[in-house]
Amino acid sequence: MATDKTTIGLTEYNRAVVEHITTELDWFRNQMEAAKFALALAIDRNIEPGETEGAGTVWNVGSFDPTGELRDLFQVLFPTWSTPYRLVEHFVNSGLQMLGEAFEQNPHLEILDLLPHYEAE
Repeated sequence: MATDKTTIGLTEYNRAVVEHITTELDWFRNQMEAAKFALALAIDRNIEPGETEGAGTVWNVGSFDPTGELRDLFQVLFPTWSTPYRLVEHFVNSGLQMLGEAFEQNPHLEILDLLPHYEAE
């Protein structure tokens, strides 16, 4: 049985994506906010649970999820998985991977383009 993560990491590709959306585009105040958006995007897009290989350490889980709410949520959403922070890391990386691929297809992508249910007034 795998032990759970104590840190949340990003792949090299996803480090570049998070840097792009926080520094160059200024979509988020910091990289942690961008990572949590990517996590929500991956959940919304029904990404399958899994693990991410090759992710280097970025955040301690105590900083990323200080109240344990994400851990608790992932235990409810994925009750057959005993390693919720491994799943969090996977969903963060999957969401950032989707963002990176979307930027490769459309360099002028806007954040609202990612929200299919949004309608401008």
